[in-house]
Amino acid sequence: MRPLSLALCLAAVIAGTAQAKAVDWGTVVGPSGGPPRVIGGVTRGCLSGAVALPETGNGFQTLRRWRNRYWGHPELIDYVERLGARVAKAGLQPLLIGDMAQPRGGPLPYGHRSHQLGIDVDILFTPGPLDRRSRDALKDPPSMLDDGGRAVASGRFGPAQVAMLKLAVSDPQVARIFVNYRLKKALCDGLPAGQRGWLRKIRPWFGHDEHFHVRLLCPPGSPQCEAQDPVGPGDGCDATLESWFKPAPVPKPNAPRPAAPRRPPMPAACRSLLVQ
Repeated sequence: MRPLSLALCLAAVIAGTAQAKAVDWGTVVGPSGGPPRVIGGVTRGCLSGAVALPETGNGFQTLRRWRNRYWGHPELIDYVERLGARVAKAGLQPLLIGDMAQPRGGPLPYGHRSHQLGIDVDILFTPGPLDRRSRDALKDPPSMLDDGGRAVASGRFGPAQVAMLKLAVSDPQVARIFVNYRLKKALCDGLPAGQRGWLRKIRPWFGHDEHFHVRLLCPPGSPQCEAQDPVGPGDGCDATLESWFKPAPVPKPNAPRPAAPRRPPMPAACRSLLVQ
């Protein structure tokens, strides 16, 4: 083979290997250049111009930095820092901040279907402070549920957790906050009807018994961000909440197994961003 041809072949192999590595969003170690932009939807999107949340700050500490999931749109970084300051001012213990997004967003290899846009953050119900080694090693934060997940642990889910949620949801940039549906029920039952207005954006979901998941609105300057439908009126303490407690329908005998959901295609702008 001629030297020039050999060199071209080697270059193609190297480029192909780099491309193969690049398509795994979890292996990208740093953010892209350019202005901050959220691209796509919550289960099929990415983030340009991400910013790293500091390891610690006024009223917050981050967990498991080795995961490299402490990135977000500047609006998310500002939100966490604002919330931490409000938590500290209220005399509460520092927040423990869990997963945010990867350096360029995109699908995570494990743990979440969302957290792809840099506008989501998990916050533990159990506050800090923790030393750095404990923050890095934390695997199973305490659940706010007892009795195999069938009852709220009143000794763990109390006034401090309610105060954290109320401060978190009161920021105008918040689109919704996900909590376990039993915790939403406990909030509804623990407040008089006239004091439940702030519960409107507290949404019931599966899991989310040891942390709450904050999602912000699409930020300015991100025309390709696909906003979710806004939360409807009311406090959510109604029949829609009660439906979460109905038993699941019994599957029909010999019914075919449902097909595994396919990962939705990424926007073209995300594919370009990944291989920068």
